[in-house]
Amino acid sequence: MSALHLIVAPPPTPNGDLHVGHLSGPYLAADIYRRYAMQRGDHAIYVVSTDDHQSYVDTTARRLGLSPEALIEQAHQDIQDSLEAYSIELTHFGQPNPEYIDFVKRFFTALASKRYIGVENVPVLFDTQSDSYPVEAFVSGRCPYCLEGTCGGICEDCGHPNSCVDLVGLDSRYEVRHEERLVLDLEQFRPTLDDYLGSLGTHRPALQRLINSLLSQKLKPLTISYKTPRGIETDGFGVGGQRLNVWAEMYPGHMYWLTKMAGDKVAEAQYVQFLGFDNSYFYVFVHVALALAGRQSGYQWPLPSAFITNQFYYLNTGKFSTSKGHAIWARDLATECNTDLARLFLAMHGPEYQEGTFSEQIFRMAVAEFAGKINKLADAYNRRRKSDDMTEGDLPGSLIGLMSREVPLSEYSNAVLARRAIHCLEYLEHLLSTKQEVPLASIPSAIALCLGPFCPMYTTELKRSCNITENSWTNLALCHTNATLPVIQEEYAHAL
Repeated sequence: MSALHLIVAPPPTPNGDLHVGHLSGPYLAADIYRRYAMQRGDHAIYVVSTDDHQSYVDTTARRLGLSPEALIEQAHQDIQDSLEAYSIELTHFGQPNPEYIDFVKRFFTALASKRYIGVENVPVLFDTQSDSYPVEAFVSGRCPYCLEGTCGGICEDCGHPNSCVDLVGLDSRYEVRHEERLVLDLEQFRPTLDDYLGSLGTHRPALQRLINSLLSQKLKPLTISYKTPRGIETDGFGVGGQRLNVWAEMYPGHMYWLTKMAGDKVAEAQYVQFLGFDNSYFYVFVHVALALAGRQSGYQWPLPSAFITNQFYYLNTGKFSTSKGHAIWARDLATECNTDLARLFLAMHGPEYQEGTFSEQIFRMAVAEFAGKINKLADAYNRRRKSDDMTEGDLPGSLIGLMSREVPLSEYSNAVLARRAIHCLEYLEHLLSTKQEVPLASIPSAIALCLGPFCPMYTTELKRSCNITENSWTNLALCHTNATLPVIQEEYAHAL
C-alpha cells in the first residue's frame, strides 16, 4: 500500500534571490527525496512558502531603498524562477494571504484558550536611539553560548537560541525593560519532547549535539510576540499592538499549506522536514511544542518522522549570504551550466553532515566528469543497440536488489543515493562495453531510475524518446523501440 509523504523546507526569506548555498540545502534535498519516494510508488506533497513577515525583509528593503512590499513581490518571483530553473518541483509555492493569516490566528487563539500560551512580563530590549524594540535582524551582538557574532533569536553557528537581552557585547544604546509579551513555556513540554526526540533515531550529529545540550538544562520560555512594524497582529491572544514571532507563525503556516494540498489525509501521513541546521531550535523544539499543544487543542496534525538537516555551505572563507551579497546566484549558474548536473553535484558534495566549501573549479571538473559518465553509458548502449536485438530478460539480481533497497530515514542521505546511482551507471556501462549478456530492453529504464531524482530534465527526455511510462526497480519497463539515448554536451555540460 502506498504511503503519503508530507515534505516541507523552511520558507525562504523574500529579501533576494536564491544562491547556491540555498540550493545545496533543504530545497534541493527535499525535491530529491520527493522524487525518490514517488519512484517507490508512494505519493508525496512538497510545499514551500515565502517568509514575508521576516525582519530581514525590512533591513534589506531599508538598505536597498525599497518598500518591504516591493522587495517581497520581486523576491517572491525571483525565488520561484530559481526553483523552476533547477527543476525543484513543488506541489505548491505559497505566500501569506488573508486566509492563511486567519488560519494562523485561529490556531493561536485555540492555544491561548487552553492556556498553552499566555501573557507574561518579560525582559525585552529597547533601542533608545530609534525608540524601538529590536529583535532578530534589528539587533546584533555575540552569542552567549559560543561568542559567535549573531543577530537576535538564534545563533547560526552553534544553533543555540538567545532572547536578545542576553546577547554579549551590546551597544550602550540598548537598555533592558520589562513589558508584557505573549510567551510559550517550553519547559512544560520537556517530558514529551525528551521521549519523542529520543525515539526518532534520525538526527544527524550536529542536531543530536544541540538536542543534548538544550535538554541538559531547563528550557527557557520563548517570547512569541514582538513590537515590530509588520506581521500577524496578536490582539486576539491577549496582547495588543504587537506582532506574532515569525518562527511561531511558521508552524501553523506549514500546516495551512499541507492541509490545503492534502486535506484530511494530513493526519495519517509521514511528515518529513528538511532544514538547515541553523533553524533546528525552532523546528525541533518550538514547532514540536506547538504541535503537542495543538494536539491538546483539537488539531490532529502529525509529528515529524525525521528532521533532515544540512550544515552551512561556504564560498571561499565566508558563508553564502543573501543579506551580505556574498553569493553565487542560482540563476547565474544556471545560465552557464546544465542544472541537472548541478543538482547531481550538490547532491553528492553538499554539506549534509559537515560544513562544505563551494569551489567553481572543482564544480566545473565534476560536472564534466558526470556528463562523461552518462555519455559513455549512452554511447555503449547505442552501439550495442545497433548490433544486438532488443532482448528482454532480467538485469543481475544483485543490481536490482541493491537499487531497490529502501534507504530508511535513519540513514537517508542524498550523497549516498547519488553515489549509488553513479555506481549503477558505471556497472551498466561495463556490462555493455565488455559485450556481456545483458537485456538491452531494460537498460533505458534502469538509467531513468538511477538519474530520476537527480537529473529530471535528462530523465524526461530519455523516457520520452524510449516511450517509458510506468517504471520501478521491481517492475522495469521494457523498451521495444530503437531509440537512441540522449547525450549531454561536455563543454561545461550546458545543454542536452
